[in-house]
Amino acid sequence: MKFPVRNFLVLLFFIVSSCSGPYYLKETHTSQTRIKQDSLKAVDSVIVKMIAPFKQKLDAQMNEVIAVNDVDLSKERPEGSLCNMAADAVLAYANKTYERPVDFCVLNYGGLRIPSISKGNITLGKIYELMPFDNQLEVVEIDGKTCKQLLDVVAKSGGWPVSGVRMNILQSLADSITFKGQLLDPNKTYTLVTSDYIVNGGDNITMLQNGKKRTPLNYKVRDAIIDYLRELKNNNQTVNTKKDGRITITQP
Repeated sequence: MKFPVRNFLVLLFFIVSSCSGPYYLKETHTSQTRIKQDSLKAVDSVIVKMIAPFKQKLDAQMNEVIAVNDVDLSKERPEGSLCNMAADAVLAYANKTYERPVDFCVLNYGGLRIPSISKGNITLGKIYELMPFDNQLEVVEIDGKTCKQLLDVVAKSGGWPVSGVRMNILQSLADSITFKGQLLDPNKTYTLVTSDYIVNGGDNITMLQNGKKRTPLNYKVRDAIIDYLRELKNNNQTVNTKKDGRITITQP
């Protein structure tokens, strides 16, 4: 039986250390070596050849056109068309899968990792760039007071991606909050879909841990967006999400 080199080195270390006394640093020497820029471009041809089939398959998957975009989508505050598209996609998925209608969606602004998607073809790879994390969707049932606390955090940050809710930011607080034209009722129970990152307290969202009911949807945020875009394409529709005033700011 072959003895692995790694095991041999570990064994040798213990033998040497057990047969000698402690070592102390006596002196140090430093030197500098200039690395030629060309040397950084060196490639291991064996590795390149080995991964080539996998790379070709992955490239083909990531280059799949899953939707066509009529307009440039931008990540902006207090409201952006890219933010609106992502939140609309998540809310649409939740309303298809949850046991009862979901009132609204909130996603964290930092979760969208690219500033824009240009007009034209949208590839699968572009959505992986937009949402590289494997965050899962969850629905949380919360009362109106908790809704206000959550949307106050959104307001203080200048605006996050939302869908199903409209609000004004007044002196860094959420104001004039409405759901389908109805003002927020502090005593009513609302259903929120968001990511597990948010539900677990990410970005200072601590109030959701007191929700009345928490239901994992066992589906990634990214996949909900991909499904939304593919469905548009399958129905011969294009993406034309625009800003619609769902978050506004009143200057004091």
